[in-house]
Amino acid sequence: MRQVEPRIHVLPIPTPFPVGPVNVYLLEGEPLTLVDAGPLTDEALEALNKGVRELGYSLADIEQLLITHAHHDHFGLAREVVERSGATVLSFRENKPPLEDFDTWWEQRVAYVAEFVVRAGAPEEALRELEVMRGYRKYATSVPEVTPLDDNDEVQMGDTTWRAIHTPGHALGHLCFYQPDCELLLSGDHLLRDITSNPVLEAPRLGMTQRPRSLVDYKRSLLGIRELEARKVFPGHGEPVYDHRALVDEILAHHEERGRLILHLLREKQRTVYELGLALFGGNLPGVELFLVMSEIIGHLDVLELECKARRLERDGRSIWTAIL
Repeated sequence: MRQVEPRIHVLPIPTPFPVGPVNVYLLEGEPLTLVDAGPLTDEALEALNKGVRELGYSLADIEQLLITHAHHDHFGLAREVVERSGATVLSFRENKPPLEDFDTWWEQRVAYVAEFVVRAGAPEEALRELEVMRGYRKYATSVPEVTPLDDNDEVQMGDTTWRAIHTPGHALGHLCFYQPDCELLLSGDHLLRDITSNPVLEAPRLGMTQRPRSLVDYKRSLLGIRELEARKVFPGHGEPVYDHRALVDEILAHHEERGRLILHLLREKQRTVYELGLALFGGNLPGVELFLVMSEIIGHLDVLELECKARRLERDGRSIWTAIL
């Protein structure tokens, strides 16, 4: 636990995931606010309790909990916090279904991913390894009620008013929180200093006719965040960012280069998403790694398709991609 700004503290909470600890932020004042909560594990709950106690509070004192996005490591303990404190939970409007009925949403998402990877050319053994994702259900549970936020809504956190900014990409319902007077940004997983956030594959939400184009959304959201005046960015993982525009430019350049490489591979020959993953990363693509690799590949194919540089062909129940020469 450490203070990162007056009356703003970061609590690193352990996770069982390769990304490592998640940053939970406590903002002192009225209302006493947590931003994110950590995964549903005994170790995370112990760390959250300890961090809050060291600041002179208990979880029962929390008045408000903001969830940046509906991923296990960011909201898994939300119900625990609410049951101890009666805190109000706020998140982006589209996060209400996954947060309030997590088990149903997660089951549907895993089923969608399994169907997708089959169409994308993955062999049966790879599909079996995806079952590890189903077990991730234990790291989160439903939140009783979520107060919905929309893009540009103002939210009082601690003693200061922040602006919610919808930044889809890493997650469809991702929110950042911006304080313009202090030029501070709580970026969740949208902007991370040491790793490139993965715009992950998402199933269509209620009322959507097709799945979100996560990388397309992510690049657009990055450009929006680039325009903000932000002297310090507090991310969901890792250390603060002090030059967010340079980081945004670096991330966009990385994706441009990866897109060019994928297009080069397609110009060599037609390939499935799975074949592109093997060509780029080699070897086996087990479990969650398969999901993340395929998320990245399909994201770049979405971009290339919109740029009229690649197109999808359906053949024997599988999607095959080809370059448009």
